Amino acid sequence: MIAKPIGSIVEADLRALIEARTPESRQLEYKQELPDSGNGGNVKFLREVTAFANSQGGDLIYGMAEADGIAHELYPLMMTSQDMVRQRLESLCADGVEPRLTGLVQYQFVPLAGGGDALVVRVAKSWNAPHRVTSGGHAHFYGRNTSGCYQFDVGELRQAFNLSQTLAERIRAFRADRLLKVGSGDTPVHLSDGARIVLHLVPLQGFTSDQRVEITGNSQALLKISPPGESGWSLRYNLDGRLTYAANGNGPADSYAQLFRNGTIESVATYKAHGHDPETIIPSSLFEQDTVGALRNYLDASRELGVTPPLYVFLSCVGAAGYSLGVNFWRNRIEGPRYADRNVLIAPEISIEEWPSNVAAVLRPAFDIIWNAFGYERSLNYDQHGHWNPP
Repeated sequence: MIAKPIGSIVEADLRALIEARTPESRQLEYKQELPDSGNGGNVKFLREVTAFANSQGGDLIYGMAEADGIAHELYPLMMTSQDMVRQRLESLCADGVEPRLTGLVQYQFVPLAGGGDALVVRVAKSWNAPHRVTSGGHAHFYGRNTSGCYQFDVGELRQAFNLSQTLAERIRAFRADRLLKVGSGDTPVHLSDGARIVLHLVPLQGFTSDQRVEITGNSQALLKISPPGESGWSLRYNLDGRLTYAANGNGPADSYAQLFRNGTIESVATYKAHGHDPETIIPSSLFEQDTVGALRNYLDASRELGVTPPLYVFLSCVGAAGYSLGVNFWRNRIEGPRYADRNVLIAPEISIEEWPSNVAAVLRPAFDIIWNAFGYERSLNYDQHGHWNPP
C-alpha cells in the first residue's frame, strides 16, 4: 500500500514504486489494464477487492505493468469517461458482493505527464468480513497473502464466520453492560434523575483490531463529540477515553458523551421536564431532535477520526417506567398519557454500511420502536412520506 492518503497520490508516487523495484505484496497489486466489462472481468475485479477486504486491505493499481511481480513501467489508461469507470466499479462493489463493499473502496485517477491516467483503487480492511463474490453466479470467498489472492478453504471460512459471530456477541454484550451501568448509576459523571435516552455508535473495527482513535486535542472532530442537545459543556479525560458533560453548576449532569479509545461513542441524556407533568414526561420532539443532532455529529467526527464502516447504532431508554411520551398537549389531555410497560426499552441495532446523508432516516426504525413501547403505532414526527418533520 502506498503510504499516503489516496487523494494525494500523484505520478511521482507511482514512479517511485518503479525506481524502488517494489514487488507486489499482501497489500499491493499491479494491473496493466482495466478489467473488461464482461462477466470474466467483473469477477476478476471483485476477486481482487474482496481478497483485500477479507485480509488487511491494500492498493490495486491499474496502469502499472509488472515484470515477475515487480513494478516495471506505467502503462497509461485511455478512458472515455472517468465517471463511467468509477460508476461501473462502484456498482460492482455494491451489487456483486455479499455483504456489500460500499464505503470500503476509494478511487484515485492519477494524471500521467505523457497522457492518459493510472487508477489507484484503495480497499480498506473490512470489519464485516468475509465478503463473497456473487457477480454472474460466482459464489466464492477470497483472501490474500504475499503471493496474491486465493480462494478460502473450508477451515478459513469457518474461522472467518466464527469470528463474525463472536464479534456480534461481544458488541451486544458491551451494550448490555453499558446499559446496566447507566441503569445502576455507574456512569462516568453523576447524572440527574429522570428517564435516560442512551445512544451508542459502535464501529466494528473497534472490536476487531488494536486501532485507537485520537482522544486529545481540540480538533473539529473531537469538538463534535459533545452531549446531546447541549451548546455548552465541560471536558475531562478518564480511563475509558474522553468525556464531555453538561452539568448544572456543581450539581449532577443532565447529559454526557463518552468517546472510548476504540472509537465507540456513548451518549446519555436525561429527560424529566417539559409539559404539564414535568416529572414523568419524555418530550418526543426534543429527544428525537437531540438524538438526530448527536448522531449526525458523531458520524462526522468518526469519519474525520479515521473510522471506517460498518458501524452499529443502538438506541435505548433506561428508567422509562412511570414515564409517558410527550406528544401533543391537547392529544394527551383528550386521550390521556400512555406509559411505558417496562423500565428499559431496547431497540434492535441499526447497521450503517456507508456514511449516510439522511441521519433521521437511519434512526426512524429505532424511533418507531421507542414510540411502540409507549403505545403508539409509530413516531408521529415523520410525515406520510417518511420525512422527519418534528413540530
